[in-house]
Amino acid sequence: MRGAPVVSVIILALCVSLCGAANPLEGIFSAENLKRATVKGVEVRPGDQPDTVVLRFPGEAEPAELAIPVPEAARDWTRYGTFTFEFLSDSTLRWQIGIRNRAGRVFGYRVQPYKGVRAKAAITSAFLQREFMNNRAFKAHWLSNWGNHIDLTEVESLVIRVEPNCPMTLRLGPVRLETGTVSDEFYLDKPVVDEFGQWISDDWPGKVRSLEELRAAWKKEDAELARKEDFGFCRYGGWRESKERATGFFRTAQIDGRWWLVDPDGHLFFSIGMDCVRYRDPSPMMPGREKLFVRLPPGTGDTVDFYAANARLRYGEENFVENWKAKISERLRAWGFNTVANWSDSALHVNPSMPFVTNVRVGRSKKNWVGFPDVYSEEFVKSAEEDAARQCRPFRDEPMLIGYFIGNEPRWPGRNLIERILADPEESATRSFARKFLAEKGDTPGSREALLETISRHYFKVTVDAIRKADPNHMVLGIRWAGSAPEPVLRANDVFDVFSINIYRFEPPADQIRRIYELVRKPVMIGEFHFGAPERGLAPSLVMVKNQTERGAAYQYYVERAAAQPVIIGTHYFQLCDQPVTGRFDGENYNLGFLNVVDLPYAELVRFAKETHRRVHAVHAGKIEPTRRMAQVR
Repeated sequence: MRGAPVVSVIILALCVSLCGAANPLEGIFSAENLKRATVKGVEVRPGDQPDTVVLRFPGEAEPAELAIPVPEAARDWTRYGTFTFEFLSDSTLRWQIGIRNRAGRVFGYRVQPYKGVRAKAAITSAFLQREFMNNRAFKAHWLSNWGNHIDLTEVESLVIRVEPNCPMTLRLGPVRLETGTVSDEFYLDKPVVDEFGQWISDDWPGKVRSLEELRAAWKKEDAELARKEDFGFCRYGGWRESKERATGFFRTAQIDGRWWLVDPDGHLFFSIGMDCVRYRDPSPMMPGREKLFVRLPPGTGDTVDFYAANARLRYGEENFVENWKAKISERLRAWGFNTVANWSDSALHVNPSMPFVTNVRVGRSKKNWVGFPDVYSEEFVKSAEEDAARQCRPFRDEPMLIGYFIGNEPRWPGRNLIERILADPEESATRSFARKFLAEKGDTPGSREALLETISRHYFKVTVDAIRKADPNHMVLGIRWAGSAPEPVLRANDVFDVFSINIYRFEPPADQIRRIYELVRKPVMIGEFHFGAPERGLAPSLVMVKNQTERGAAYQYYVERAAAQPVIIGTHYFQLCDQPVTGRFDGENYNLGFLNVVDLPYAELVRFAKETHRRVHAVHAGKIEPTRRMAQVR
């Protein structure tokens, strides 16, 4: 026992040493280190706890940024298991935390906070160094990173960046590098979501306080929908005053230098679509999350779905799907939409009352490279025909179907596909083709571009041929690209009937659309766009505006500016309903819907949409000018 004090001293000293090593980021927010920071458009002051900082963004600077050096002991991040940081925001505005290395490259995460909820984010070494996070849900926040990894052996600084459209205060810290794996956490004194799925601490016109109040609002909307409006549409939603050759199915046509869809009766048709027309939008229920809610709706298990619960209150359990389907179709027509767009409930494809598009998955193989299949394998060709027969043949005689998308925002074009295929140690038909191609043509940058175009076109052609064999009557609308793709991949899209692209901007850039058309010579369909505001506990979506009125103005500007471009044949809005305030499967909790969580429309957005849809065919025909009224952002 006489040796115990010595042993205790040794253990204490060892603990201090290990603890110090466990968090080399200690002191990053000290007053001395803050003097070394680069500050732009943000007020910085020390927090009221050690190793914390308070950042005040006035909502005027664009963007605002704090770049703060990491301590010398924190240069090599590859030795640690988890990067953690605590934060508390008084806004749902997203902010970014970037890790900048000595070479000046930044590997950043977009942080989407819950308003007024203190949380601890935890990013493991796997996501820091190897695995792709994309969007990922956590207990009381979500993170997003779609970039390729960088060298983290010489980290130089942390960069906090915000593009605010209103004042925002962010309390950040402590930040830590942990030796092991640490989980995320949040800290609450009381629930933040009410029994209807609404954010408790926010208020807004029309916020529901009781079921009686909600039933009265539903009744009022029903009365408004009963007043029918004329948008100049034929039975399919095409332009009633026009007439071209009727084929009984949708097709494309170029008339007087402008591309159009033509409906089965021969009327010119600009596709005004709504994505995600469905009544399910569940939020994951991970352990501990129940503390967020005042009351959970019936049937809550691994997920919670307040919109579905509210919709069942409105439409009843008996014949629920048919009742919901009838109301949704009535709404879309009353608002001037003519297309049920992608990701919508399959019930809307049965005895459809409106034209629709759908997504099919055609062609599979066990081997793939970041989602790109082994396209030269017999397995892929065989599965393509089987998939097309199962998914497309049932629709071959359906006049309401516009066409098929075959994919959505694939990541393989930006993930060094050719390098991955060539370096793969496992034999495959596509690897053999790629090696032979370069052996014959020479392994040069130009040859690799040609190879990328060749294998992409082969992939697309096998898929298209399989669909046309199963269903010769409908168009193949291509892959809904995420903003862009490498030029060799774009050129291969000429095998489709339509080039499809998702563009989250204030309008589709005319120069980008022109470049795409020059490459593929096909009409262009916009598969996704949207606008949101930081309200109601919801995040402001990918394209942020000031408020609900400005969401409507942004919608009209986007659709009419798109329609004014001769090669664009449709715009599909993402999506019908707001996402859950606690996030969908990947965490997204955007204010983007035409409907809110209690199944009521945003009146301002609907008003602007109606005006747009009365004008859209005339705008596309070049008879009237598109609106010049841009949305206010701040």
